[in-house]
Amino acid sequence: MLNKSLADAVVNSPLFEGVDQRTVSSIAGSLAEESWSKGQLIMGAADSVESFRLVIEGRVKIVRSNSHDGHELTLWLLGPGDGFDIVSLLDGKPHAVTAWAVDNVVTKVAPMRSWHEWLEQSRPMRLAAHRHIAAKLREIDELAGDLGLHETSARLAHLLLRHFGSTQGNLLRDLPQREIAAMIGSVRIVVSRLLAEMRRQGVVDLHGGAVRAVDLKRLLASAESELAHGTAPARQAKARTR
Repeated sequence: MLNKSLADAVVNSPLFEGVDQRTVSSIAGSLAEESWSKGQLIMGAADSVESFRLVIEGRVKIVRSNSHDGHELTLWLLGPGDGFDIVSLLDGKPHAVTAWAVDNVVTKVAPMRSWHEWLEQSRPMRLAAHRHIAAKLREIDELAGDLGLHETSARLAHLLLRHFGSTQGNLLRDLPQREIAAMIGSVRIVVSRLLAEMRRQGVVDLHGGAVRAVDLKRLLASAESELAHGTAPARQAKARTR
């Protein structure tokens, strides 16, 4: 019998979608539990090939960093049911990212070789993993497109839309603006200004540091307007101010 937190995470996990309960229970029973404090490093690049973790409680960010200037780009913000490192699970090679606890976090972990064995033994699990990997690749594709093609305001609108419409709920809740900036390749002062403008327009509400959608239709219209009126010179000028 799975405890409630683990059961909820498994139910929400795309990695177990369509997998029979007996297989899920067997795998869950083989996982070790870990606890991480807010702000703690969970995984370094060298660790990415050793183990694969399932988030049970809290949020985890997967970060790519520039070792020279300390600039960070958050590739993924993960919640209960998400697993990491998905790239190393796929190719067995170290991934140049780090994983950090955004909240106090609980994970379940097993050696990477065990996950490979489970995937080999269960076709439904392999199919679920392939779908999950494809979804994560699409997220990276969208991020790359946003960074290369769109102004910061459009990137922010896209980010808010993705998370406000997520089946996991709003993972951006109470996230500091510097963390939001790291998810779109910007800086806190720019994001703060853009959120203030969105608040003035009645698109979002800011309360106690949390960002809440007030009007998703207007947010979508704002994002579409940015795309329709953006020009290459304008994007380049905006990029120089990030």
